[in-house]
Amino acid sequence: MTQPNLIHPVPITIQQLVKDETLYDEDYREPVQQSVRTQSIEVPGQVRYGSSQELGVTTSGPKEGEAGYVLFRYRDLAAASVTLQQNDRFTKIGNEIVDVYVTRTQPIGHYPSAGGATLVKAFFTDRQPSRQGLAT
Repeated sequence: MTQPNLIHPVPITIQQLVKDETLYDEDYREPVQQSVRTQSIEVPGQVRYGSSQELGVTTSGPKEGEAGYVLFRYRDLAAASVTLQQNDRFTKIGNEIVDVYVTRTQPIGHYPSAGGATLVKAFFTDRQPSRQGLAT
C-alpha cells in the first residue's frame, strides 16, 4: 500500500474537544465557561503558515481566512487514536507555543492501493491573537 512521506515533519501537540463532557447553553448551543479537552497528544505534521488564498462566501458573510494548515498522515493520527475535528486545538507546533484552533479539514493524497485518502490538511486560525504565547 502506498504511503506518502511528510516533508520536514515537526511534532504537533493536539488537544481534542470532548463534546460529551462540555457544558452547553441550551438556547445558544455553545459551551458555557470552558470546553473540556483531552490530554495533549503529540503527532508529527508538516506545517505551512499563511492564510489561504480562497475567499469563501457563506450565507452569513465572507469566510475568515486561515492562518495556515498542518498536513497529517492518517496512519500517524490513527496510531495516536486521534480523529481531527473542527475546534480541536494545537498548543505547540515544533518548538513554538501557539494557541490555534482547527477550522476545517480536507482529505487529500488519494491512492487506489490505499482505498482513498492517506493525508489530511487541518486548517487552523488564531482566535485570540493578543493571548498568543500564553498556552500551557
